[in-house]
Amino acid sequence: MPRKTRAGRDRPVPTKPGPLGGVAPDWAAAEGHQVRIVTADKIYRCPGCDHEVRRGVSHLVVVPLGDPQGRRHWHAECWRRELRRRPSR
Repeated sequence: MPRKTRAGRDRPVPTKPGPLGGVAPDWAAAEGHQVRIVTADKIYRCPGCDHEVRRGVSHLVVVPLGDPQGRRHWHAECWRRELRRRPSR
């Protein structure tokens, strides 16, 4: 018998598609950052857990406003955890 999987467990649902990816869910917004949801076309390293964001996986791209070189690719749950660590908005 095949194993049961939890479909959609780590996949945030885009609220509206855009040219460079979807708009991130409301919970992912952070002051001073642009956040959008994308699907990986190559392997990235998540700064929250230091694990790979593999090809084809939906994740969040977080870009500090005024610092495009500071762009990072986060797993959705890692970014959620990071937001809880930060002072309230």
